[in-house]
Amino acid sequence: MWFREFGEVVDVLPYYLLVCLPVFIALSPINPVESASELDVHRLAQYELSGVLHGSKQAALTMDARGPKATQVLRKTVVAKMADLSVGGFRELLSNGVGGLLLLVPQGLSGVNPTERDAILQLEEELLNGELDIPVYFAEETPDLLELYDTLKDEGESGGDAGGSATAALLSGIANSGYQLIVNAPTPQPVKEQVVLSASGILPGSGGDDQIPTVVVVAHYDAGGSAPSLAQGADTNGSGVSILLELARIFSSLYQGSRTHPAYSLVFLLSGGGKLNYAGTKRWLDEHLDLDADSDILSKVKYVLCLDSLGKDGNLKLHVSKPPKEGSDGAIFFDNLKKVSESLYPEVKAPELVHKKINLADELFSWEHERFSIRRLPAMTLSHLASPKGNERQTILDTADSVSPAALQRNTRIIAEALACSLYSKMEAQSEACTGELFAGSWEPKETSLQGWMDLVTSYPRHATLISDKNSELVKSLTSALARYVQDVSTVTGTPDRREPEFVLYDTTTASVNIYRVKPAVFDLILSLVICSYLAILYFILLNSYTILSILSSIVRERKVEDSNGHAKMNGKMNGHSTKQHVY
Repeated sequence: MWFREFGEVVDVLPYYLLVCLPVFIALSPINPVESASELDVHRLAQYELSGVLHGSKQAALTMDARGPKATQVLRKTVVAKMADLSVGGFRELLSNGVGGLLLLVPQGLSGVNPTERDAILQLEEELLNGELDIPVYFAEETPDLLELYDTLKDEGESGGDAGGSATAALLSGIANSGYQLIVNAPTPQPVKEQVVLSASGILPGSGGDDQIPTVVVVAHYDAGGSAPSLAQGADTNGSGVSILLELARIFSSLYQGSRTHPAYSLVFLLSGGGKLNYAGTKRWLDEHLDLDADSDILSKVKYVLCLDSLGKDGNLKLHVSKPPKEGSDGAIFFDNLKKVSESLYPEVKAPELVHKKINLADELFSWEHERFSIRRLPAMTLSHLASPKGNERQTILDTADSVSPAALQRNTRIIAEALACSLYSKMEAQSEACTGELFAGSWEPKETSLQGWMDLVTSYPRHATLISDKNSELVKSLTSALARYVQDVSTVTGTPDRREPEFVLYDTTTASVNIYRVKPAVFDLILSLVICSYLAILYFILLNSYTILSILSSIVRERKVEDSNGHAKMNGKMNGHSTKQHVY
């Protein structure tokens, strides 16, 4: 009877397995995938400048994570500290086929020692130097990310130990869990509205004629860096914007008084697209020199002073494309700059003149004043940087904490006094009297006021990708701040040419990454082999169930025959014994 019941169970067993097997797998204590965390990350900048693509073209990411010391990185995402990854190490990862990078930056981008700072600056320059086919993301260090980094680093170092056997490595790979990084981001597309805005205003001179001599003060407001959403640009060029707004504030008071109203007009220009080859300055010049022939704002320019990177200690450098002739307005301003610095701050080295010719073969300009120089306007750039090729001008490390309030206030005072010597005829005629005593006491540029301008400028990342909008709140705020002190504030809008665009900006500057704790691929392979073996054995049993039942039944019959024979023999022996007893 039980053979028949067993046969019925065998017939329905496959249907039970279809239901029970997934349930058993779901209830298994081994969980191959376990969600770890989700965090926001910043994507490497992507833009085209003069037809050359810079940064990363990719955004989507679905790969296993590896440490910086891992030997096998093909189609893997390497998690590394930005300060520890050298340019040579980055190039080696690319040559080994790395699939993506997650770079950890210090929390708040502060607390970086000089060695780490130099390493980060060099890596940023390498990342933006050309075109990358892998997604690169940045994330600020958190306890969870540091734990992930330490785990991957230890696994990478232990994985590279040749002392262990292959069997031990295989067992370790099966037992240990790994991490998988997933970023669901669309393919980056050009920004729909690519607009560069420049705002300018004027403090008109007191002269009665139409040809009033003019001095132009310029500062570009956008910032650069490897990650657009981390680009604060406090020194380059938040310091220049802060000084320009402070100069507009203190000079507006002089222009309101009849006795202190100079005969020179003072124009202030907040230009956009400074990191896009000064595209906003170019468009502003085209507007006032070519399109508006009746404009007299640039008809009698004495000189153009561009402010760039003035928020750190170091002596000032006046960069020019052509050395000013002796007795010219530019030469007089430079002499005043030196005399004011020596008089007010003798402990600081006097400003220097740095001459660099414009190379017309270069498609990119080094300094903003070169845009004016090629239009035959006398121009110069004042900065604490000695060279335009320094990495400090385009880095995510350029935060508000890196700016020295004392240096910013000192440079503002020096520039204001030197400008005043140029604007007032008596001081200009008697240059020996330019000792920097006009803006003293209550007239002195305030450190608190400069800090307020700096807070305004750095309140929002200013990468061109994020502020290329006619309705940018930051640009509106800067324009409103300028309009409080100067007159006739106007904006000039610039857009790239459709056929041959000077620049192209791309979206997807931020994303969210999901970090999953997973078993390695070898675990899936072993688990698949075990399941396949189990199913194969089960299939073999089901396919040959009747044969197996026949064998089992024959074995059972043999045992029954043996048992019956055994009982018969036993009974015979017992019967024989009883007969002998009876005969006896």
